[in-house]
Amino acid sequence: MPASASSLLVVLALLAQDAATPKGAKALAAEAYPWEIVPQDALWGHLTDGNFREPIGVFFEPTAKELYVADSKNSRIGIFDVEGTPVFSFGGAAVLLEPKSVLASQDGTMLVLDADRSKLRRFNYRGEPEGFVEFHVTANEGESPRLITLSAVARDAKGRWYVADRELGRAWILEADGKQVLELEPPIGKDHFESISDIAVSHDGLVAISDQRGEPVIHVYDAKGKMIAAFGEHDIGLDNFTAAIALEFDENGFLYVVDLLRHDVKVFTPAGKMLSRFGGWFTPETRGRAPGELLYPTDIAIAPDGPIWVAERYGQRVQVFLRKPLAERQRPATQTPVNR
Repeated sequence: MPASASSLLVVLALLAQDAATPKGAKALAAEAYPWEIVPQDALWGHLTDGNFREPIGVFFEPTAKELYVADSKNSRIGIFDVEGTPVFSFGGAAVLLEPKSVLASQDGTMLVLDADRSKLRRFNYRGEPEGFVEFHVTANEGESPRLITLSAVARDAKGRWYVADRELGRAWILEADGKQVLELEPPIGKDHFESISDIAVSHDGLVAISDQRGEPVIHVYDAKGKMIAAFGEHDIGLDNFTAAIALEFDENGFLYVVDLLRHDVKVFTPAGKMLSRFGGWFTPETRGRAPGELLYPTDIAIAPDGPIWVAERYGQRVQVFLRKPLAERQRPATQTPVNR
């Protein structure tokens, strides 16, 4: 057995000794994914500001039902309704340099991670700048708080922050006011992650981290910051990864992981069982550009009981997917209606 596979089994065995099922974590016990993922459409650009140029971040705000797109090379943030209709955009080189990701709240406030990774830029619903948000943590006992250089940031429904430091390879949970709550456990046997690419938090309080260059690649925690699962290697096999760049939980607690270099999205239970996969390349001729294929995907957003959006950096689009109940595939084909 390869050393990497052996070490992964040891990690999972150690976790299995202590891991308890978090209350309300619906998908931990789920062993079947109830949907087929089918391509519906694609977003190609803004209403009046041209086509996308390397869109790399997407975020869905469920109260306003709006999709936010970080269009990196156009230095713009685009806002779309749930049907994909462009609503508004703002930015330009005088305002933003190269936005990586965007978060939004129900009142329309937008927080953008731009080229300066030491802060989130704050904008109101009109796209007017309103300062910035910084995060300070006490990384080691006895030290003064230090400013985080962000590699990933997420926020839950209660306003708590989940932040990762790009330089230290560590991650923390903070209160809405920035007060430090706890640090998430590093990988077993290590004192830090290799390269945190994303953080996601579920409605039930589970937290997931993707470690793009480390092994295991994915780490899942309960609401108290205790690691309950670690899985995935840099190896062949559909359930492994090359460059896990982004992740997201859906409303049922299933975990979606975007792989930049395998051009796909994989769906797991929080315990690490792979349930489904979509994207990839169907033929050498299409090379990621056909509907349903993906070309260097970088981020994912999911509307509760609604569409899935995947940003494709070099596909220059945000592709829209629907979750179709598997039961529909088992129904007989629809007959031609009879006019009466």
